[in-house]
Amino acid sequence: MTDNKIWRCDAMCIVRIILVALMFVAGAFLYKYLPAMIPTHWGMEGQPNQYSPKAFGAWLIPGMSLLFLVLFPLLPKLDPKKENYEKFQKSWSVIQTALIGFFAYMYAVTMYVTLYPQYNAQVGRAVTFGIGLLFVILGNVMGKVRQNYFVGLKTPWTLNDPEVWQKSQRFAGWMFVLGGVVFMLQGLIWVAIIPVFVVLMIVIVALPIIYSYLLSREKSNRK
Repeated sequence: MTDNKIWRCDAMCIVRIILVALMFVAGAFLYKYLPAMIPTHWGMEGQPNQYSPKAFGAWLIPGMSLLFLVLFPLLPKLDPKKENYEKFQKSWSVIQTALIGFFAYMYAVTMYVTLYPQYNAQVGRAVTFGIGLLFVILGNVMGKVRQNYFVGLKTPWTLNDPEVWQKSQRFAGWMFVLGGVVFMLQGLIWVAIIPVFVVLMIVIVALPIIYSYLLSREKSNRK
C-alpha cells in the first residue's frame, strides 16, 4: 500500500474528522457550565465512583479520539501484512468510523449526565446499548477483513493460514452481531447484568478463538 493510499481521506474519513471536531467544539462550549469535578467512571448501581478535574475530564475523550484519528492511517504502514489493507479498505474505514462514533457517543453521555446528574442511573443502560450497536457494526464487516495484525480475530492459527483467517472472521462476525443485539436488548430491559455480561464475553471472545483452533487442527489432520 502506497503512502498516498494510506493518507487518502474518503467520505467516512471526513465524517470522522467532523465528529472529533464537534467533540472539541462541544467541550469548549460546555466547559464553563461543567462542575469542577467530572465523573469518569460509574459503578453497577449507576452512581459515579471516580472523578477527574474538568480541565482533564472535559478533554479526555476528545483527546483520545484525536489520537486514534491520527494513528488509524499509520497502522497499515506499520503492519507486516500492509498489502492486505487494500483488499478491505471500505471495511477498514467503517471500523475506524464506528470507533470514533462510539467515542463521540460516550462523550455525549458523559457530558449529559455531568450536567444532569439525576440521570446517572441511566448511564449503564446507555453504555451497554452503545457497546451493542458498536458490536453489531463491527460484526457486519469482520467477515470482509483480510489478514493483518491490528484488527479482527488474531490468533496464531488465523495469522498463519488465510483460509482459517477468513472462516474465523466470518464466525467471529456472527458472534459480534449476536452479542451486540443481546447487549442492545440488555440496555433496554436492564436485568441479570453480570450473568449476561459473562455469557456474552464467552460467546464473543472464547468461541471464535476455539473455532479458529479447531479449523486449523482439522486442516492439519487432512494433510
